[in-house]
Amino acid sequence: MKDHYLILAGLGLATLIMAWLPSLSQKIKVSSPIILLLVGFLLFSVDIPLLWPDPLWNDQWLMYFSEIIVIISLMGAGLKIGAHYSWSSWKKPLLLVFLTMPICMVSAYLLGQYFLVLSVPSSLLLAAVLAPTDPVLAAEVQLKDPLEQEEDENNIRFSLTAEAGLNDGIAYPFSYLAVLVAQAGSWAAFNFTDWLWDKFFLKIFLGIVIGFVIGRLIGFLLDRLYKYTGVETFVGFLALSLTITTYGISELLHGYGFLAVFFAGFSLRYYEKVSGDYKKKLHDFVHEVEHLLLVVWIILFGGSIMNGMLTLTDWRGITFAFIFVLLIRPLAGLIALAGVKESKRSKFAISFFGIRGIGSVFYLSWAMVQFDGFEYKNELYSITAYIILISIVLHGLTAPSAMDYFRRKGDLSKKPE
Repeated sequence: MKDHYLILAGLGLATLIMAWLPSLSQKIKVSSPIILLLVGFLLFSVDIPLLWPDPLWNDQWLMYFSEIIVIISLMGAGLKIGAHYSWSSWKKPLLLVFLTMPICMVSAYLLGQYFLVLSVPSSLLLAAVLAPTDPVLAAEVQLKDPLEQEEDENNIRFSLTAEAGLNDGIAYPFSYLAVLVAQAGSWAAFNFTDWLWDKFFLKIFLGIVIGFVIGRLIGFLLDRLYKYTGVETFVGFLALSLTITTYGISELLHGYGFLAVFFAGFSLRYYEKVSGDYKKKLHDFVHEVEHLLLVVWIILFGGSIMNGMLTLTDWRGITFAFIFVLLIRPLAGLIALAGVKESKRSKFAISFFGIRGIGSVFYLSWAMVQFDGFEYKNELYSITAYIILISIVLHGLTAPSAMDYFRRKGDLSKKPE
């Protein structure tokens, strides 16, 4: 029983700290994930009897846990985006998804093949898991209050929020690609046409349509129930139910659930007959649930690091991680935004803050569950852990100050120079 109480006390303390972290992180200009990571190190050091990764998680457990965090975060991202962003605003995240993401993936694949000396399937998987930016750990640079952001036509936060919402789903086909090539045994035996039409076009299309339709239906139902029966729904819990329902239905109907959840939140946010106050309540509820799960995930991630996860790769993996975070993503972002009418400092901020995180963990664990024959499993987990750790520390130390700088300069709310 003593272990039971130690676990409750440790996790309770960590979640209690989270109540003050947003305000504290603003004052000390350090993102909350860094502080939570230090809490994880501390709890591991004092031997709190959690089921610490040793040093890896069980693939299936990790897949389910990271999956629920990501879909909740994607619902929050969809609910954050207001209805008054113009095509010029959407142009930036679309360029990041359809140009920056492929550049990052091709670079990761080539480095995986010729620098890390991985197999073709493992190189493909590395490229796929590093494709999505993270809607969870990147909260510091994303939209905050959904009622206060609609006027920010050229908003750095909007670009990063929309990018994370879109590419977390669009990265899915490439994880499938790695799994299918691994299962086939070679490129020659791989059925490219089936992957392209089914796993890429069809599942992306279905995910977007299913999510949009469900979001609209829920908005219609909320409006009509109150209008004709007087029944008013004003509980934030609906957002969590909508998240899980949308994800399940989309996956059952052969769509990508990540895209469906984002577009469900997005289309509900656009449904103007539902009050803005209620939309904010929905967003705030999923935001709180996301924070709770994030506390647990980062604590366990810290324990995994302390338990030796970073030792599972060599100097090549470490070098690759720094190259990816410091060079590949920023350069790929700047290339994509080269023709956009935006200040240079805004372009650099959008390009630099391509934070990797829990979405990458999901895709990696999902692939391992789908096919247990991947070579270099330990190396892939370790390299991914390095990239997440670098993102947490580097972006966590720079994001609060950078966002404060752009706010003072007016780049978060004014039109580009």
